[in-house]
Amino acid sequence: MAVPKRRKRRINFLALAVAILITLLCIVLFAALMIALTSGHKPPVQPTIEPTPTPDPRYLHDYDWEKMDGSDQFWVYEDDKYTSTIGIDVSVHNEEIDWEKVKGSGVTFAIIRAGYCGYETGEIHEDVLYHRNMKGAAEAGLDLGVYFFSQAKNVEEAEEEARFVLYEIKDYGIKFPIAYDMEEVTDHDRIIDLTTEERTEIARAFCQVIKDAGYDAVVYGSENWLTYKINMADLQDDYPFWLASYHKVSVSTDFPFAFQMWQYSNIGEIPGIDKETDLNILFIPKQ
Repeated sequence: MAVPKRRKRRINFLALAVAILITLLCIVLFAALMIALTSGHKPPVQPTIEPTPTPDPRYLHDYDWEKMDGSDQFWVYEDDKYTSTIGIDVSVHNEEIDWEKVKGSGVTFAIIRAGYCGYETGEIHEDVLYHRNMKGAAEAGLDLGVYFFSQAKNVEEAEEEARFVLYEIKDYGIKFPIAYDMEEVTDHDRIIDLTTEERTEIARAFCQVIKDAGYDAVVYGSENWLTYKINMADLQDDYPFWLASYHKVSVSTDFPFAFQMWQYSNIGEIPGIDKETDLNILFIPKQ
């Protein structure tokens, strides 16, 4: 019985050696094939960072930030071309407001949220404190404006939002432009996949309905939104802009494009309002 066992062991060693040789040969052949397939290929292209659009000289602002007085929380601007006035914008998030105290603090205008569109449902809602704020601000002698938070996915929805605003303001004297405010709230907003061109046309559609009704319109946005999310040059001949850019230390902004109003803080402390409040400066051309 010993002899057959030794013969079987010799056969196994031979088979193992053959298998190893074949495996090594396959590895060599595979490596040679991959070298042949990839030879001459260029390295993968790295993703490019979207460049800042080159400013069109026609659409640059001409403010001189050395003329801005930021010694108080209410910034004031004055030069040979412009003067300024102080304002706030509010919504239900600011809760109850004593508008007489707001007026006494030096605020001259208020832009009040008329309503909003749900960022998931697309349903239009009136701001819960809209009418109370409008009546209170008007009785205190403040100039009134309104804004609407949009989540319109197309022109038709934007026009519906604008008609809602027109219905909401019909009983009030509106002196300031009606502001169109579209923002991305989460990474699954209903507007998240819109293109720059689509967002621009949606903004135009909203503003056009407002303009056709005899009111002024303004487009609101952060530096990033106005620079990358819409095409400002397509709108700038027809509508002004309301810039949101918060600067706690500097009383200037690197944003180069023309804008009419600046929301420069979202942490203002205003008598009559318990919550932190957005502060705005309106630049007024001199005659």
